[in-house]
Amino acid sequence: MTEHSAKYKRVIVFSGGGTRFAMYCGMFAAFEDKGLSPDLIIGVCGGSIAATIINSFQTNIQRKNYLQSRELFEFIQNTKLTKERKLHRIGWYSFKKNYSKNRAPSIENVFDNYLVDMPQDLSSKLPSLSAAFGSNIPCIIIGSEILFEPADCGKARENKKLYKKILFTDAITAQKIDLNKIKIQSENYNLSAIDSSISVLTDVSMRQAMRISVSDMFYVQPAKYQNHYYAGGALDLTPIELASEMADTIIFEKKNNYSTIEESLVRAVLGFSGNERLEEIQKKFKINYSIDTTNATQSLKGQYCQKKIDWKNFEVKIELPHSYEQFVKDMQVQWQYGYDKALIELQK
Repeated sequence: MTEHSAKYKRVIVFSGGGTRFAMYCGMFAAFEDKGLSPDLIIGVCGGSIAATIINSFQTNIQRKNYLQSRELFEFIQNTKLTKERKLHRIGWYSFKKNYSKNRAPSIENVFDNYLVDMPQDLSSKLPSLSAAFGSNIPCIIIGSEILFEPADCGKARENKKLYKKILFTDAITAQKIDLNKIKIQSENYNLSAIDSSISVLTDVSMRQAMRISVSDMFYVQPAKYQNHYYAGGALDLTPIELASEMADTIIFEKKNNYSTIEESLVRAVLGFSGNERLEEIQKKFKINYSIDTTNATQSLKGQYCQKKIDWKNFEVKIELPHSYEQFVKDMQVQWQYGYDKALIELQK
């Protein structure tokens, strides 16, 4: 086995998490403190934010300082919601999709229907996250290329593939990826709207890859990069095939099942069952460390940007930290939650 094809020792996978990304940084710190430092990170959706922060700084003290920085606080405080926040829009859409069991029968308009208005270019908002891929640790961020144009929205899918998985990384890490060995082999995916081919891009900045990965359907506007449209990593939120191929030891997250609404939206847009995917992973793959975060929503309530329904105004709202001091405390609580959960798993 050549140096370029040799496996990593330990991969840690950050799967989603929304705005609870500080807990992933805490998990990473726990493994490092126990002498079991991961030497590869795979970040998906919100987890890509944690991966970018870890790669941008050399020590966990610096990473925590950034998580509690004014820069990140102001970025989060500037979160703006679009007209889709009204319940008669996104709420009614979700309600309708809940009653359809078809696999992405039509091409959904993810270009215009999204909840959070996030800038396409984050360089002026998050200038500290400018480190290139692999600056402090090899990372892979997962996103997707949109294979249709805005003009196609509303048309019948007719079994066409609508999304293609993209792996963003550096050139050295890319050489270790065998695309033929990381494809998802299941009927659940074969019948979906996801193309079976996978591409690796090494010319995209890590910050831009992060922006792409967080572009979840109906939450954040797709990213446009070099005349192509990209969406988030929801098409492979739990990339066990990639993790298994890349490293000897796998550090994963034990997640909750998809909610009824989440499951219906994944089925409507991507054409597969998220819960079937989680079940397949449990049955078919060996995971060395499975960090249980199934109570994260309850344990961290009030400590992250949480969606709520404002019945008075009949709309969705996001609860933001009411002060910088509260934000600093929230990040500490998230970090400690992830750290403690990792320690529990390490002690088994």
